[in-house]
Amino acid sequence: MLKDIRQKLLATFQIEHRDHVEQIRSLLALIEKTAGPPTGPALDEVFRRAHSLKGAARAVDLRPVEGLAHRLETLFSRVRQGVLLLDKNVTGTVQRVLDASEDCVTALGENRPSPDFKVALDAIERVLGIEPEPGAVEPEIPESLPGTQPQFQPLDTMRIATSNFDGLLRSAGGLLTESQRQDQVTDQLNRIARQLTGMEKEAEYVHRASGAALRRLGAGPEFSRVNAFLDSMERQVRSLSRQARATRRLQQRSSWTMRHLGKQLQRDVWRARMVPAESLLEGYRKMMRDLGRDESKEIEFRAASTGVHADRRVLEALKDPLMHLLRNAVSHGIETPRERMAKGKSPAGLVTLRIGTEGQRLTIDLEDDGRGVDLARVTEVTVRQGILSEAEAARRSPQELGRMLFRPGFSTARSVTDLSGRGMGLSVVYEAIRRLQGEVDLRPAEGSGTSIHLSVPLSISTHRLLLVSCGGQPFAIPIHAVERLHRIGFEGVQTVEGKPVVTLDGQPVPLFSMHHLLGLDPASASAGPGALRVVVLRSGGRRVAITVDAFLWESDSVIQDLGPAAGRDGKVSGGILLEDGAVAFVLDPLALLETSVHKALPSFAAPAESAPEPEPASILVVDDSVTTRTLEKSILEAHGYRVRVAVDGMEALAQLRAEKADLVITDIQMPRMDGFELLDAMKKDQNLGRIPVIVVTSLERREDQERGLALGADAYIVKRKFDQPELLAAIRQIL
Repeated sequence: MLKDIRQKLLATFQIEHRDHVEQIRSLLALIEKTAGPPTGPALDEVFRRAHSLKGAARAVDLRPVEGLAHRLETLFSRVRQGVLLLDKNVTGTVQRVLDASEDCVTALGENRPSPDFKVALDAIERVLGIEPEPGAVEPEIPESLPGTQPQFQPLDTMRIATSNFDGLLRSAGGLLTESQRQDQVTDQLNRIARQLTGMEKEAEYVHRASGAALRRLGAGPEFSRVNAFLDSMERQVRSLSRQARATRRLQQRSSWTMRHLGKQLQRDVWRARMVPAESLLEGYRKMMRDLGRDESKEIEFRAASTGVHADRRVLEALKDPLMHLLRNAVSHGIETPRERMAKGKSPAGLVTLRIGTEGQRLTIDLEDDGRGVDLARVTEVTVRQGILSEAEAARRSPQELGRMLFRPGFSTARSVTDLSGRGMGLSVVYEAIRRLQGEVDLRPAEGSGTSIHLSVPLSISTHRLLLVSCGGQPFAIPIHAVERLHRIGFEGVQTVEGKPVVTLDGQPVPLFSMHHLLGLDPASASAGPGALRVVVLRSGGRRVAITVDAFLWESDSVIQDLGPAAGRDGKVSGGILLEDGAVAFVLDPLALLETSVHKALPSFAAPAESAPEPEPASILVVDDSVTTRTLEKSILEAHGYRVRVAVDGMEALAQLRAEKADLVITDIQMPRMDGFELLDAMKKDQNLGRIPVIVVTSLERREDQERGLALGADAYIVKRKFDQPELLAAIRQIL
């Protein structure tokens, strides 16, 4: 028990230590920018931080960190009193002490002996002009329990191998896939139930119309067996019809339960895999100091995180790419102190790493204030390697030229060192980020440093995808890259300098065909009459409009690695399994945008003759909430359905008797006539009984779900868990 408490305290201290150190560094940078002697709140705050750090280290018995923090507290106290000047020498000593403190805590987290911090300790004691205090700081961290090592592990957690999490994710994905297949079984049972219901009604009609004649004929012995057979068949059809309806309801409940249990399992595993994203920063500060020393450069490294959590596997996959980027910043970006001073810069180069989020994406921004990208040198190497001709290179924008640095083997270094020159660093980054379904954008700014922006999913367990159809095949596009969807008439396609464009937000956007970009047979295109279905992709500052044959639906899916089947052109980054067992290729948005740069633009012309579009299905939405009615109506109309609305069951019945609908979507709790009463009334009405009904309600008790399905509902969706794909999937299955 004592061991568990210590482990929990150490885990808490690690977070607190990181916060104090980062805040002291930030405050020192702020003080350095202030003209005149340091005074005021910033100086008071660094003193308070050092004091708090000393107390926290003492609470967990980390004597090296406590001793270093104690000397920092003394130093800041003397600066506050005006006894000590916070000049460059003193600031540099503080930074060395903070580095040593971080190294001690990192070693503790990795269960290895504390590193030698005597150099930092001697440096600050020289600044303070004091003799070392015997026994104040011990070189090793004492163990609280004999034979044990402290671990950063909270009291209520346990260690689980990453491979076990992967197995759980695969199981959850398999469960969801199987539940999707069950929807096909539901569809088949629905068809069987409808056929038996039709046979039952036909038998009843024949019995009413021919009953008297059959009874008269049955008086004769030659027809008595026929009459008995027909009666038996009628009873069997009725019995089979009841059994089919009961089986369909049972299968619907089982399928619904399986699907929601699979989703819950995925969510639980996803939460279990999430860890603080700031764990990425561990070890980088020491690495940057070592790199600066090896390159004879002064490096000031600042790192910050907004406290976001991300999938452990995502963070592990980012370790090497970030290491390559940091090495590249030191080797290619930051100049030597002599060069920087000649340019009027401070001798120490600044490298900043920021971790944040945008929606369900983890973002990492890495910036340096070095020499920037030498675009002239990039152009020279590009032409020399035959990647572009001189004329083509001259037409490329700075951002497009900067992306050349991501090509394997591409390097602008004039010599090979231990850190650079082989041309693999940025290509490794690009491939690693691409495997994560992420994006990387390099923004060169000649003479003023470089900025690199990374964006990857917070979790690799599931991805939000847009499914589209092209050439009779389904394709999936990560939703984060989709800016918007459009239906544009052929008359909306304009020509600028001989190239097709569409105007969006007042700006011309190049228009491509998915068939053209993927090299599919143009004859397989099936553009709707008078309209092009357009997906607008955005990455960084670039936008491209791409036509597809049809918008299908959105899906949360686990992307599988296809290996060699994905091809070598980079446009396909994986695959997902669809409900019917088919595989949809997942497209890499960045690769599509890159392809669009080099592809000749196609021509777009309206079809010579347009066949009349089939009448869209009509849906009646019944709900007393105007917000819910508006939401569902907008979703359905965006997917091509004709939608009417009613405020309760009574109004819905009146509308249906005046004009039937192909499908009814109803709430349960409504005034005058609720959803259960509406269902009962519809199924008892000979003209309305065959109209399918989907219940969308906040009632989630199993009894309510069973009652709705027993009354004849074809699907039951709980509003608390309501999402657009589930409703659309249910509609597609029924219609």
